[in-house]
Amino acid sequence: MRPYQDKVRDILANVDRYHRAYYEAETFRGPSLYFHRRALETRQSPGDLAHLECVYATLASWGMHRMGKGGSKMQSFETFRRSIELLTDKISEAQRFDFRAMDDAKWALVREIFQGINIMASGTSLVGHSKVLHHMMPNIVPPIDREYTLRYLRGNTNIKNDLDQEWLTLKEIVSDFFIPVASHTDFHLKASKWIASQDQYPWDTSVLKVVDNLLIGSKK
Repeated sequence: MRPYQDKVRDILANVDRYHRAYYEAETFRGPSLYFHRRALETRQSPGDLAHLECVYATLASWGMHRMGKGGSKMQSFETFRRSIELLTDKISEAQRFDFRAMDDAKWALVREIFQGINIMASGTSLVGHSKVLHHMMPNIVPPIDREYTLRYLRGNTNIKNDLDQEWLTLKEIVSDFFIPVASHTDFHLKASKWIASQDQYPWDTSVLKVVDNLLIGSKK
């Protein structure tokens, strides 16, 4: 039995309710939305300065860099940029993937990208790397965080600081939760309508992001 089967059923049974709760909460505004959308709009040139600056700004506005001694910390922009320069061909290839047609070879390529990113100065990579990948290949990787994704799916916010294990966690979450929800015919049709209504639903920027929004809405 897939580990997130009950969570898949919960999301699919409450699509409209969770979607409404997400937008009524109005939790995320300002730069977090602006840079998110700009990063997605510029992703077809993954090595371009404008795109990388937008991704970097998105992560900062999404709370990945805390001022002061505590909290998560990001690497310098130049460190991040240099790591992506080595991966641009792989990223361009992965941008053509469809989440409904992933296989071992495609996942292996995504793993290379995940493990080649250098964005976080603090120990944990799962959250930061997933957010970078989402803004480069939103068709196959959703953003993952502790407070919403991990707490909803696993009941805790624990992440072991091990790049191999963090990759396996990401792949499991995407394969066993996000893809089953996103692949459901009725859900996919509804999500596509929301995505087409950007003035009303500006955070519904991809099918996997819609699933992420519903997950957040379930908590709201």
